[in-house]
Amino acid sequence: MDTWAKYDDIEIYTNLDLVSDIFRNPRIRNNTIIDMFLLNVPLEKLTLHSLFPFLFEILFQPSLEIINALQPIFQDIENGYTLTCIHLRMGQNPSNPLDASFGDRASAVEDIINFLNRTKLQKMRNTRVFVTSDSEQALSKIVHQFPSQTVTIPGPIIHVDRPANRIHLLHGFLKVVIDFYVLGECDTSILTASGFSALANRRRIEPYQKLFKYDGSRRQIERCHDIYEYAQPPKTVK
Repeated sequence: MDTWAKYDDIEIYTNLDLVSDIFRNPRIRNNTIIDMFLLNVPLEKLTLHSLFPFLFEILFQPSLEIINALQPIFQDIENGYTLTCIHLRMGQNPSNPLDASFGDRASAVEDIINFLNRTKLQKMRNTRVFVTSDSEQALSKIVHQFPSQTVTIPGPIIHVDRPANRIHLLHGFLKVVIDFYVLGECDTSILTASGFSALANRRRIEPYQKLFKYDGSRRQIERCHDIYEYAQPPKTVK
């Protein structure tokens, strides 16, 4: 601690969730803020997954522009509509030519549409389908399939790490932020593998309730489970 005390900002990058281990450090536990956490949450519950939504709500307050964009969706929820959310991370495509390529997701849209049709979504008139994607083509297919139920956030599609057109960067980034907030308000979530939607999903009150992910290698929709709570593997939805 003494070595790093002279620095104002310290960034640590890791592929492991070390939050619980860090909180066990006796020097860290002498901190007043850390004591506040430990008085309310058991040490074993202080994980990256549990802390992210808490810290996000404290550190990032939505601007008026974002609140206004979210209001129609929140109004639908207040009026009794349920929200089924879909995030389609398709990888390199005409909307994102500089992005990485994900060959196992070519059938993702078709498979997710088939899954939703098996649930008879079109007959559920009190359900809204929010969809966001890095592909305009993928978005269009969902909207075409569920035209009267689909909700999207208007704006250019960008990848914030690899913007292909800086002219649309501002409005594209605003759309990304609004999409992130909406993905935290869903009753049911169907996600392709993506850190973006995985973190957004952590904002849900019950992040693992009706949470599904698309497995491109097997072209199946899997029900997700909390890795901190259950030992058994996720169940495949036939």
